Amino acid sequence: RMDRYTMDPAKDPLFRGEFEVVKTLVSTLKDGAAAKNECDKVIDKNGTPKTGGTGIKQLRENIAESKLSYEIMDDAAQAFLKMKIMDNIHKYFYLIVFTAYIREAADLARESCTDEQKAALTLSGGRCAIPGDQLKLGKTFVAFCEENKAIRDLIDTGKGNLQWERDIPPAALSNLESLAKSDFKANLGKIIHDIYQTAHVMFSDMPQGDHKKRAKYRFASKTLMRILPPGLDKEIEGLIEKKSITLDLYEILGQCTWGKA
Repeated sequence: RMDRYTMDPAKDPLFRGEFEVVKTLVSTLKDGAAAKNECDKVIDKNGTPKTGGTGIKQLRENIAESKLSYEIMDDAAQAFLKMKIMDNIHKYFYLIVFTAYIREAADLARESCTDEQKAALTLSGGRCAIPGDQLKLGKTFVAFCEENKAIRDLIDTGKGNLQWERDIPPAALSNLESLAKSDFKANLGKIIHDIYQTAHVMFSDMPQGDHKKRAKYRFASKTLMRILPPGLDKEIEGLIEKKSITLDLYEILGQCTWGKA
């Protein structure tokens, strides 16, 4: 049965479609887990031919791949990618909802058959197979969604509920904040060294190359902004807002040391 479909448990949770909003949906819908399993099997059939798919589009893994690419993009690309990710989560969410609707409609169609019809339509395996031209939907998908109104609010508020940035370890952040507070300019060299040391550990799962360098550089830029002393932080935020400088490590350092980027 399709609702017993299981994915490789070794896959990353993102590739298994275990987004927070989807997990909430599964726990909210009647037979939500079965609906997700059935939906996932259909989605996997649209995946790469290497894994038995048709090669059209693997929506679930496309979301995961986009999310993994997010942290190496510049700000403009991140804004576009974030909208794409949330849009695809919205589609995935409603595909699961539609699967739940069809499963319920199929059960209702079987239950509405008379005993005579069941006798005539039941296969040797014991299943009642109603011809397509005799199937009738008891309610529309819109009506199903109206009966489950909470799911609309759930996707609207939850599709962006992803960890968009990696969390800096608390001990590392505390060390950097301490260095910045004691004597920011005197400790600036040590601060940059420690930021990159932290980045080296945080991004150790990424393969060597330009993507990893870019991710570490962006992390260094944002982390330095995060620990700027009071006064200097507002000054640099203002320059970035005016587009006098960008959120770039070297431009921020130039402003911190010589008052120019």
